[in-house]
Amino acid sequence: MICESIDYYNFRNIEYAHIKFSSGVNVLYGNNAEGKTNAVEGIYLFAGGRSFRAHSDCEMIRFGEKTCGIKLVYRDKSGKGTLEFGILPNGKRSCKKNGVSVSRLSEFVGSFHAVLFCPEHLSIVKDGPSVRRSFLDMAISQISPVYLASLQRYHMILRQRNSLLKQKMFSGGSIDKNFSLSVEVWSDQLAKEAAYLSKVRYEYVEKLCKKASYILSDMTSGKDEISLLYPDPYDEESFFDKLSSSLEREVRTGGTLYGIHKDDMVIKVGGRDARSFASQGQQRSSALSLKLAEGEIIRDDIGEYPVFLFDDILSELDENRKKYIMDGLRDRQTVITSCGNEIGGDRRFFVSGGTYTVADGA
Repeated sequence: MICESIDYYNFRNIEYAHIKFSSGVNVLYGNNAEGKTNAVEGIYLFAGGRSFRAHSDCEMIRFGEKTCGIKLVYRDKSGKGTLEFGILPNGKRSCKKNGVSVSRLSEFVGSFHAVLFCPEHLSIVKDGPSVRRSFLDMAISQISPVYLASLQRYHMILRQRNSLLKQKMFSGGSIDKNFSLSVEVWSDQLAKEAAYLSKVRYEYVEKLCKKASYILSDMTSGKDEISLLYPDPYDEESFFDKLSSSLEREVRTGGTLYGIHKDDMVIKVGGRDARSFASQGQQRSSALSLKLAEGEIIRDDIGEYPVFLFDDILSELDENRKKYIMDGLRDRQTVITSCGNEIGGDRRFFVSGGTYTVADGA
């Protein structure tokens, strides 16, 4: 799979830009705050179904403008496809897939695949459980729109259930039958989604562990070994029973205390918890192996590699890790951003003020 080209209109600091990519290694270089990450953000938006930076749509609109738009042209083994995203003057989104309007940005997921690795991902190992849950959810959603839909339902149900618990926490009083029955309606639905989601996560982590273990061992010449642990999948009935037995404590805290929104993927290097005992170098190598393993799983699932996006990440790695990445990605499309212009590629772009100029005659 490759991204052939992308057009930006009033996106971030870009007034208008058309970037035509090579099918190999593409390098965007230039000073900070010139538009390198903006270009990567636009590409990944179509793979992940959302921006990896913006908390609200208005952040993506160029200052002083009321609308923005992006159009991506990609090619996979089935042929060409186009994906379009825009924000209208009324603040609503406009999404099109092969020229046909779709209702949500998440409907792009599964059409175009990309793996993003940015400096924040170096924290997959050392940061809290929410970072690892987010990593798993984004990775699985790309290959399973069914998982994404279930995840969205789970969080909708969770919000409704938590709302009831908070109302009771603030209003006080005993837990009567009517309140218990109201909560049970949401608990039953939550249990169904949790049983499915936890099973998919568990199976994905098993695959991820096998891929990442091979990659990390290869990267470190056998010095380091990674293992991943994820809780056993939930049984729907026992999950419901646990929620029911925890109701009084949940009312006191005003939230659901049990579920996939609390689970964690434990990462071990050399048999020890990497979060506590791994060196910074081991943590970075582990994070890199997880992202590369994500790409391998996508290839197994769809029959071709995704596009690899490395946003200002090479500057964070030592020479051995840089070489491992560059040697390993020669046979797949890669977009790399860098402040320096020392990185070679099949096509290089100098980035300045939201403009992208092909350099070196590439």
